[in-house]
Amino acid sequence: MVVDDVSEKTPGMLLVARLHVDLCRLASAMCPRPAAA
Repeated sequence: MVVDDVSEKTPGMLLVARLHVDLCRLASAMCPRPAAA
C-alpha cells in the first residue's frame, strides 16, 4: 500500500515503512509460505 501523497508522514516514518516492506520481502524470500495477511 504505497501512497503517493506522503505529506502527512515524516521522512522517518516513510523510511521505516520502506524498511518494513523490505524486511517482509526478505522474510518471504527466505521462508516461502502463503502470506498470512
